[in-house]
Amino acid sequence: MESFGLLNTGLPLAALTALALVLPLVTVPRATRSQRRLALGIGLAAALTLVAGAGLFALLYGAGDGTPRLAAVLRGSGLAALVWAPLLVLSWFVRAQAVERRRGEDIARRVDGDGPRGENER
Repeated sequence: MESFGLLNTGLPLAALTALALVLPLVTVPRATRSQRRLALGIGLAAALTLVAGAGLFALLYGAGDGTPRLAAVLRGSGLAALVWAPLLVLSWFVRAQAVERRRGEDIARRVDGDGPRGENER
């Protein structure tokens, strides 16, 4: 059995974690005001990171002992998700707060600027 090391464990996990944190910058529009759009973008980023992880582990298994098996590749990708998925969820949480902040600012702008004034605000 091969031991854990920087090349076969550390670098692939670091690369997948970086990918999981960078992909939402591409898959989610920066100024979105939709939680649904945010969730779809984060889900797409997670799926793409899983696929990238499967490809990376296929390369690693292929370089090691020959033919990679699908179960081993998917297992490696799934185990790597234990590292990057919590960070992606934290990123999602931060972005969800930003969406709600933008929505609140939009509501405040409508109330302060364009909305009808009450009796006491003449």
